[in-house]
Amino acid sequence: MAYFAPRKARTSLPCLECGKPLNIERSCLETYMACPHCNKKFPLKDFIAKADKPMEEFLENVYCDRI
Repeated sequence: MAYFAPRKARTSLPCLECGKPLNIERSCLETYMACPHCNKKFPLKDFIAKADKPMEEFLENVYCDRI
């Protein structure tokens, strides 16, 4: 049985541009914060210190080399 972790999750962290809640998303190569409203992307490192529960739970299923 294969398990596939979700590719994105909604967080409570505000977008630096528009203030709406950000998604945390992963690609094959990296994990980043993305705003579904203004379509901006931000590096994950800018939000690690502010991580909320959905972000922490999402990161539990991401390989270390993508963080």
